[in-house]
Amino acid sequence: MANEDVITDDTGTTHPVRNQCIRNFERQVSGRAEIVSLYLGEKKVIGKPLNETERNFYETAESKLKDFIPCYRGVLSISQDLTIPFPEPIPNESEATERRKKKDSKDYIILEDLSSPFRHPSIMDLKMGTRHYCDDMSSDKIERKKKRSLMTTSNDLGLRIAGIRKYNIVSNQHEQMDKLAGRKIPSQSLLGVFRSFMHDGERVRFDVVAMLLTKLKECIKQVKELKLRFYCCSLLLLYEACPKTEPKVDLRIIDFGRFQRVQMDGEKYSEPDSGLLTGLINLEKILHGILESPPDGNTTGHHIEWCSAHTNGAC
Repeated sequence: MANEDVITDDTGTTHPVRNQCIRNFERQVSGRAEIVSLYLGEKKVIGKPLNETERNFYETAESKLKDFIPCYRGVLSISQDLTIPFPEPIPNESEATERRKKKDSKDYIILEDLSSPFRHPSIMDLKMGTRHYCDDMSSDKIERKKKRSLMTTSNDLGLRIAGIRKYNIVSNQHEQMDKLAGRKIPSQSLLGVFRSFMHDGERVRFDVVAMLLTKLKECIKQVKELKLRFYCCSLLLLYEACPKTEPKVDLRIIDFGRFQRVQMDGEKYSEPDSGLLTGLINLEKILHGILESPPDGNTTGHHIEWCSAHTNGAC
């Protein structure tokens, strides 16, 4: 493998990239996509395999959303083998060369690395919405998605935990939860899990909760003005766990591979995405619940009046 390679953006501009600067993204919390980390100029970015629907979303995204989605840098073709070697023998050199050409060129959507401003980020990935399928999915896949939603907090609350990567300042270790564990969490346990996520090993970061709550309220306001469908999207919550830095948080909607602007018949939607709004409003209730919970962390007596998925987000 050469010491230096080139990536080419949509305008035809080439950017030299050193091979050793391209890595698997170590801070990935959830999802199956092969996300890579690299530098575009002086900025640290991530690349995720190209999905044309997601590309269309970013290239036509409403200005109202710009503060709540990652910054889009374009699509880059990375002429470098980022995957494992061929699993079977290659009959001859010419065939090996041809296959390697196909294998080495892969298109990625390039987005800002939301975790890069943080020294020790604690990250939670939430699968949002009550519906996790789009109109063009197969009937079998739709049924599987519906069944999974019914078995988790997604169906009633419009959110479920897809992954956690929390930094503990006492142990200097990362504590993690995967999507399978997240699916098993019942609604009555969500407040406790969120409170645990906001605990850095020494204390609950009430300052962080308040900052996230401010961002969330503005996000809800903007989503209410958009007549779109954010099927299968996620919400990332990030905060700086390092006690030696200023408090810092971020909140972004991500993953738009199943996004829809219009219905199957081509008609535009007349209302905002009630499933996404249900999840966002219930998250707001959870964050308020943390602020109202006692210092000892006992949340068993705290009751949340959940927003129902059947009220079209009007809670």
